[in-house]
Amino acid sequence: MDHRFSELSRHMQEQHLRSLALSILKQYGAMPDSVQLLQYEDNAVYLVVRNGKSYVLRISVVDGRSPAAQASELEWLLSLAAEKTTVVPTPVATRSSELVVTSALNGSDEPVTSALFEWIPGAAPRHFGPELAAELGRVMARLHEHASGYRPSAPFERPAWGHQEVFDLGATMTSELAWSRLTSADRSMLREVSKKVRDRMPTVGDDWALIHADLHRGNVVVMPTGEVAVIDFDDCGWGHYMLDIATMLSSILRTCLDDRDEYARLAAEYLAGYREVRNLPASSSALNEFLVLRDMIILNFMVSSRNDAVVAYMPQRGNGILALMCRYLRTGLYDGFVSLEV
Repeated sequence: MDHRFSELSRHMQEQHLRSLALSILKQYGAMPDSVQLLQYEDNAVYLVVRNGKSYVLRISVVDGRSPAAQASELEWLLSLAAEKTTVVPTPVATRSSELVVTSALNGSDEPVTSALFEWIPGAAPRHFGPELAAELGRVMARLHEHASGYRPSAPFERPAWGHQEVFDLGATMTSELAWSRLTSADRSMLREVSKKVRDRMPTVGDDWALIHADLHRGNVVVMPTGEVAVIDFDDCGWGHYMLDIATMLSSILRTCLDDRDEYARLAAEYLAGYREVRNLPASSSALNEFLVLRDMIILNFMVSSRNDAVVAYMPQRGNGILALMCRYLRTGLYDGFVSLEV
């Protein structure tokens, strides 16, 4: 009897996905020399080596973006690459000139989508230093500068990352699975947080545009040349520039939780690097709320996930976020806040 994909063990899921990956790769020509699973959460990500050249295959497994949404992501990547805004993954087309491949997955009612990218050599930084922090600020600002003038083709389909999408329509408020992992007190507290954030959030304005939406240290690659590349645009969509800025600040904070003076120094370098390219967004006055919004996105992801790897780290990370949000209700401040005054 066939089993639903979501009910299989992680080991069996990975076996099914590897078979699917090999089938997808046939559409790009000669079979690869090796295929190695790098990560499997909602996406399965593989390192593919063929004829001495490396690629990344991303298969969207759970609630993946539609083919149109993935095509829009790749359109922006091609524009960023063409204008040399920063180093980003270059999409690779199949033999039939398709950038997005749609495939059936055994045991799943919905088709899955995939895309292949050229590999960017290097590694994510384990620690931040002042020079890297400043360069990340410049890189972020260049992405935003490009987005401010970017005019996508129609139709252009990407998610939005505003208050309504993250709080009112997010998994924490709408998913039965999420409810089963939160207490009634947790949900009540989050509704209060939602109200407070909504009242303090800016309206959609000039600083609402395309953003990366998940630009943390794990999605940064420091290349052998020292150049900084940005990867994983899977969550890119419409949002406030300050959400991107808050996301990176939160990531910097997590590398020096035990040294708040170091965090303040690195945050100042990061913001100074951003200001070298463009002014901080008008919505910067709501930094606390964007820090909350970032953690709410993470909480939505964790409490609705059926992936064993995510579920394993959910209690510690999720409880930490809930505690920080309780403090935000009391004080109006959120972890990672720094003064934005020059």
